[in-house]
Amino acid sequence: MRFSMIKTIYRKEMLDMLRDRRTMISMVAVPLVVFPLVISVMLRFSSRLEQNAETEARSMGIAARVTTPSVREALEKTGLAIKEKDDLRAAVEKKESAASVEEKSGVIEIYVDSSNPTSSAAGDKIRTALTELKDQRIRESLRTSGIPESVLTPFTVKRTNIAGERKMAGSVWGTMLGYIVLLLMFTGGMYPIIDMTAGEKERKTLEAFLASPAARREIVMGKTLAAMTAIFLTAMLTLGSMVYSLRNNRISTKSEEMRNMMRTIPLDANTLAMIVAVLIPVAVFAASIMFAIALFARSFKEGQSYLTPLMLLVIFPALLGGLPGLQLTPAMCLIPIFNASLVIRSILLGEVSTVNFAVTVGANLLYAAIAFVIATRQFEKESVLFRT
Repeated sequence: MRFSMIKTIYRKEMLDMLRDRRTMISMVAVPLVVFPLVISVMLRFSSRLEQNAETEARSMGIAARVTTPSVREALEKTGLAIKEKDDLRAAVEKKESAASVEEKSGVIEIYVDSSNPTSSAAGDKIRTALTELKDQRIRESLRTSGIPESVLTPFTVKRTNIAGERKMAGSVWGTMLGYIVLLLMFTGGMYPIIDMTAGEKERKTLEAFLASPAARREIVMGKTLAAMTAIFLTAMLTLGSMVYSLRNNRISTKSEEMRNMMRTIPLDANTLAMIVAVLIPVAVFAASIMFAIALFARSFKEGQSYLTPLMLLVIFPALLGGLPGLQLTPAMCLIPIFNASLVIRSILLGEVSTVNFAVTVGANLLYAAIAFVIATRQFEKESVLFRT
């Protein structure tokens, strides 16, 4: 194969990509604009819902039927208005009260609608207030009896997390990062590849390619390299937008540990280099297999119909590979897509072994080579190129 011819074809395809609006939207606009916007809206919306639930709980108040003055006093300290209702369950069901409290025979029952955030927030406040009251009564009883309060805590149970901050961040990021990047690699390369194949047929420009001095294999190589560029650009832009969005948005969660994990991005130079090494053969495989499938289409719309089911086949293994608890083995490293997602998670955790990493890269290189050969042979078939 002649490098100069491949370079010319590559430049031509890249120029066509830059001119195509659909390609630029899927390859650049979605990662850089849509993704950060969606994350920002979701985080702000969840934060607003949490605040609204607490505000609404105060305005709705709670229904109570209690006889002990100290219990009523504890409920008043929650800041929630107390109402008298005949049917406590119905008051919560009809949203007349955020929650209800009933005292009977030494049992204090809290009625909440767990499907309603407002009711759950009110229930949490009530439970906290009553727990404090119970602890206070126990201490008073012990003091009256002359028993030290230390009998309540004969020993202390302390749970120590030996995982470092980076490893904890890797567990969170590894669950979603591989799935999102792999999925958008396929979706980002879909439109350019359809345009290079079915789009060329639709525009009647494929014949000019075939009449050029370039060999069929050189044409496939040039188009595949251009598709790989689109795939990698989409993956890197997605990764960058995720990092920026989650670092610069307020994470709405009560757990300080979770906020720290989301803000700690475990992407040093070595980790990033290993992830890129895993993604390169996957990009070749994705470009070649989509190229071979899209060649059968006669129009852009038909190409979308052929490649959309492939996106659905990518979702399941990519998502499964990011699930926590899966132990990476050399046998699992032979499953395409799944192996890349699982290895990316292991890399972010800092637990990937040399054997598993090598098997994954080697297996995906083999699958990429097979897919490229299939794509080349499909491009050499006149029945595929000139279907009527």
